[in-house]
Amino acid sequence: MPEPQLTGVVSIGSELERKRWIREGLIKNASKSFWSPYTGNSFESIVYQVNDPDTKAGHNVVFQFDGYLVEGPVKGKETARGKGEEKKLFSDKCIVDRYRFPVSNGDIFDGVNVGDLSITQHADSREKLADKFVRFKDQAIFDVAQQSVTHKINLSAFGMDNILDVEQILKTGTGYSVGGKRLPLKPFRLSDGRPVWLWLLDPLSKVKFLKSTGAQNLLKDADVRGNANRTISGLIGKIGNFLFVEADVFFGSQKGNTILDALGYSAINDIKELHCAGLRTYKATTDFTPASWLGYAGYDAASGTVHSRNLILGAGAIQVPFGKMPDYKFELSQDFAIDSESALEVWMNVKATSYYAENKDYLLQAGGITNGIIAVDVKH
Repeated sequence: MPEPQLTGVVSIGSELERKRWIREGLIKNASKSFWSPYTGNSFESIVYQVNDPDTKAGHNVVFQFDGYLVEGPVKGKETARGKGEEKKLFSDKCIVDRYRFPVSNGDIFDGVNVGDLSITQHADSREKLADKFVRFKDQAIFDVAQQSVTHKINLSAFGMDNILDVEQILKTGTGYSVGGKRLPLKPFRLSDGRPVWLWLLDPLSKVKFLKSTGAQNLLKDADVRGNANRTISGLIGKIGNFLFVEADVFFGSQKGNTILDALGYSAINDIKELHCAGLRTYKATTDFTPASWLGYAGYDAASGTVHSRNLILGAGAIQVPFGKMPDYKFELSQDFAIDSESALEVWMNVKATSYYAENKDYLLQAGGITNGIIAVDVKH
């Protein structure tokens, strides 16, 4: 019996061929990811990704971190033996889960009817599923970073003075609106080795910053070369130890009002539609206390003032474990195979890094906080 035209693009018999084929599609679409430049396989990256093909759904991928030595030395002839500082060891773990992204390939008759056979073929399904997966993975990282954060700075104004104040708070570890004193945020390094903190801001915050008098004067004087002027171009770039990057605003809707699950993992399965991955704003009737997040059914009708939650990110902020190799599944209909459905199956999860002290923590604890994330909430 000849194969239906629905499967005319790839062989359907080889599991290894399917997995290699879908992996190539995911790699091709990875360049579209907002987080791609900040992702690596070490703790020095903002997004720490681990690939463990032996891990299945419900299994843990363990992240291990070494602490540094902090205790004072022994002076003079004072006995040093027995006073050795215990090496600190921290860990965190992610439970990998299975996610499937299904798509209907339609009826081959309908494809002919509209003059587009490609919509019923596997290659087109792979391309669309890979694009969809990248958007949902990006949104999972945005959501985890915004919703998990333990330390927050609240700003009613947003100009150059505020940037300097925030930089001081990060360097001294004191002055947070929420969270109390904490260890300084560890920066990540650019390709040339310069240490920076990545400051993600949404379009509302960027406009508010560029409208401030202090920001306009500084950027105007700092960039005097026509189109490169940051006030004209709308770009902010690097100021002090911050690298400013504008992120898109979330555009979509939720099935309910769940963004993270009870364990702190991204609940991307609760997203009803996702057109554009990005930062979410929230409305607050009381300053800086979220009442409704963008994407919730009642957000547009909710009362209160719009607030942005911008993010300052350092090394090892987010963990993304991948388990088994992604696979491409498909099923022909039982009605003489006139149509089919395909699905991209991935084994992964997304979680904010929060250390667990395996032996002993520092006096100023490193465990139990989001070590690589600081939120900056801006009232509009």
